[in-house]
Amino acid sequence: MVLLFLLAVVAVVAAVDLVLACVWVWGQSELKSNETLTLAQQFRLVPASVYAWGAVCTAGLIFLVSLFNVVKLGGGGATVAEMAGARRIAPNGADPLERRFVNVVEEMAIASGVRVPQVYIMDGERGINAFAAGWDVSGAVVAATRGALETLNRDELQGVVAHEFSHILNGDMRLNIRMLGVLAGIVFIGSIGEFVMRSTRRSRDSKGVGGVFFFGLALFIIGYVGLFFARLIKAAVSRQREFLADASSVQFTRNPDGIAGALDQIRTASGGALISARCAEDLSHMFFGQSVRVWMHGLFATHPSLDERIERVNPRFKAPAYRDKRPAVAASAAPAPSPEGAAGFAGEAAPAGRRARDAGAAWGRSPEESAKLVGTLDAGKLDYATRLLAALPAPLREALREPEGASAAMVALLIAPKEDVMQKQLQAVAAASIFAERARELLQHTRGLGLGFHLPIIDLALASVKPASESTKKALIAALEAAAYADRRVSLH
Repeated sequence: MVLLFLLAVVAVVAAVDLVLACVWVWGQSELKSNETLTLAQQFRLVPASVYAWGAVCTAGLIFLVSLFNVVKLGGGGATVAEMAGARRIAPNGADPLERRFVNVVEEMAIASGVRVPQVYIMDGERGINAFAAGWDVSGAVVAATRGALETLNRDELQGVVAHEFSHILNGDMRLNIRMLGVLAGIVFIGSIGEFVMRSTRRSRDSKGVGGVFFFGLALFIIGYVGLFFARLIKAAVSRQREFLADASSVQFTRNPDGIAGALDQIRTASGGALISARCAEDLSHMFFGQSVRVWMHGLFATHPSLDERIERVNPRFKAPAYRDKRPAVAASAAPAPSPEGAAGFAGEAAPAGRRARDAGAAWGRSPEESAKLVGTLDAGKLDYATRLLAALPAPLREALREPEGASAAMVALLIAPKEDVMQKQLQAVAAASIFAERARELLQHTRGLGLGFHLPIIDLALASVKPASESTKKALIAALEAAAYADRRVSLH
């Protein structure tokens, strides 16, 4: 990739120098009037300083633009999502398709033991597509198009989200976002040319406009030199990572028909996976499917062909048979609630004094072994996460979808079962923050939950608290400290 980038810089510099030489020759009236000089001889008269300054300024501009974009993208996944024109989905939103999407993302996060990413939707996009972005797991976002939510059923959507979680867990996001920043430099000159051409259309002074327009056109053509290499670099890096993410999706869900069905829906949809937003080219290597049309698909496409991807994930996939039995798109946000509620999970039925010991014994792994499992995902964990989320009491689940309710739920997890200690803690919380009354209401739902529920509840809560105001975050910290220190004893729990 580094070699291709250097070749791209050299090609863009050479193209700019050629344009500058043409401009210099065109501006020398005495050369144009000299009929004895051939065009090649005129170009030999171009001073070396023109080429030198062109090369230095162009290379410097590419470097500065790339550096600026890398710094600008320091905000992580949220910055990329905003660049794509995506809207953050409120966890407590009313749209059932959005709630289903959020629930699928939450299942993946709980199963892999990582923080729940922020979830975004590209409202105006009818193509079937999605992407994950961020510098690290804690700052990741997952976004999907409106077309994906309206077209894909739950299994297919789960396959797409599992594909994006592979990019999150395998570190592809960091590479993708770095490429996004670096490659911006080599296509920037084309953007300048486009701006110059647009400016000449609005100019009232026709004198000299023609020359300026053709100069802008030349820069625009140079932009295609940069675009050529940008697509080549993205294609070289992206395609193999897409195969890996597809295979990981099958491993995570144990359902090859899920992702194969999603790819088949792209194949049959009129708009495919195409994105209409201006960011489609810049983010093409980050999307689930090919977001822009390309010629010479095998050389410049950021994604393998749909047929090849389907063949790799499920060689026995038969499109006509699958479409005949394919479940319709349902707006249900989650699987049906577990009839046994919280039963069946570690530590849920044990007396308060024995919960920690029983949960640890049931788990059967050392702390070191447990830590190594964070960031891994398989079908067994995903099934467990689905059942765990379905077992959460509905009022608690709803409270976790908004900042104040999520904050109160985390406070409620720290409240002791003994009545006298509980009252001390609630009084201390009331004096320190606004969450005491809400935490008291949620106690009836958190008190019966075993330790197996606690970290998932915190993961869900953090997703709601992260975008909250600083005053809410400070109030949460104050409430947690008050609850922890109220009885003058601090335990590991």
